Amino acid sequence: MTTTFSATRDDIINAALRECGAVGTGETAEIEDISDAAFALNLIIKSWIKTGMPLWKVVKVTVPMVASNITYQIGPTASGTGAVVTDRPLRVLEAFSRESGNDSPLTILSRGDYESMGAKTTASTVNAIYYQPLIPNGVLTVYPAPSSAVPVLHLLTQVPLSDVITGTDVVDFPSECYQALKWNLCAEIAGPYVSSDRKIMRIEAKAKQFKEEMESWSVEEASLYFGYDTRS
Repeated sequence: MTTTFSATRDDIINAALRECGAVGTGETAEIEDISDAAFALNLIIKSWIKTGMPLWKVVKVTVPMVASNITYQIGPTASGTGAVVTDRPLRVLEAFSRESGNDSPLTILSRGDYESMGAKTTASTVNAIYYQPLIPNGVLTVYPAPSSAVPVLHLLTQVPLSDVITGTDVVDFPSECYQALKWNLCAEIAGPYVSSDRKIMRIEAKAKQFKEEMESWSVEEASLYFGYDTRS
């Protein structure tokens, strides 16, 4: 027995096409059907990032500080002082600074909060950040300017789901989410293949059910605390 079951792009597509009745068991889908379904699958994958999931695409990005430098590009083609080449973060969820083995939490500012701050270029200890998920590279702005290159910022970020380009690409989801992918793709492409309104309703119901289960499952389990904002 194993726990490493995985599915490729074409595995998901063929399963969805079979549910739609576009192909029968043992049959091979037409190239045009595969191409159209692949486009629809990538659209679904990209749109799901808007829901705030998934937990498995939350990764840590480390950003070494450069004395007196305020902005840092983070992304696949990042360049400039202190640039970090990696997947472009969509958002920063948590952040802390590590210096000489000691960690200090950082405040994540909105654009308005950052713009209202004074003395942005005065060198001191970084205590807050502002992040813009620009394309193709995000821009991290620290506050205030770091007085030395010793601190390293650790950012817990949400990064994009990987595209599925070729038929053998393994989808960027854990196996627990394959049902959601299959049924939501089936619902997306059912129009040309399914003539029965009752069957379409069944497909859409299953797509909704498995997507809701996936979203509930991909939430981190942790305690939640509330407190006063004392920054002002």
